[in-house]
Amino acid sequence: MVEEVDKLHIHEEIIPGILNWLVEKIRRDNFFKDPVIVDEKTLVVLDGMHRMAAAREIALKYIPVCLVDYDNDSIELHAWGRVIEGGELKNILEAFNRGGFKLSPIEGFDAGLRLLNARKALGLLVTPRDLYVIEDSSGDIKKIYDHIKEIEMLLLEKGFKINYMTEQDSIQAVKSGKATASLIPPVITKREVREVALRGEVFAHKATRHVIPARPLNVNIPLEWLKGGMSKEEVNSRVKWLLSTKSIRKLPPGTVLDRRYDEELFVFE
Repeated sequence: MVEEVDKLHIHEEIIPGILNWLVEKIRRDNFFKDPVIVDEKTLVVLDGMHRMAAAREIALKYIPVCLVDYDNDSIELHAWGRVIEGGELKNILEAFNRGGFKLSPIEGFDAGLRLLNARKALGLLVTPRDLYVIEDSSGDIKKIYDHIKEIEMLLLEKGFKINYMTEQDSIQAVKSGKATASLIPPVITKREVREVALRGEVFAHKATRHVIPARPLNVNIPLEWLKGGMSKEEVNSRVKWLLSTKSIRKLPPGTVLDRRYDEELFVFE
């Protein structure tokens, strides 16, 4: 189905380079490929921030959405590990020190996770030999992710490259020697996602990683239908008809297309 663009709320910041590339692609394709994932109760966008921003940039009135019951336990919320590559560990530690971020060694990953969940740390720094807690006293998840963004900028200035992986994959990248270190941030709660979005604020890029039971892809809705020349009811009727003409290919969790998906995929063809 489609929803009015102006009724939706994003919860993560927009990266201009990604947005510009996506706007050009959508205009070139002349259709909207994948629906954004949206909380049906609050219309907070859970996945698809840049697609949402691109729809606004193109001046679309409607955007394809997949509405979900965010309160259902089948929808999982995780963090993205920041995988730090391309330099020496001592320079990473120096960047933390220069930014005023205090690192304290800690024994045991579970102990570190308890501090993250209690909002008593802004992250865990995983290195080949040691585990550090990045101390934080604010207890505010929005401020914590603002600090994580600051750390990323400091590391980029030092010449490091940062990739985003699941928490476990990012730890494995360090253990295997593919990465110098990994920063594991706290997992944001669903309540915190809603609260920040509904008050018009955004978390840093790659703050949340949502896993839903099944994800629709390749709906390919013509842009002309989304520009506002028709009522929402008429557009939804056309979308329903269009999708009824397509077959669905189901792909298992773990499938890699443009990225790795942790849920089952329903690909319209």
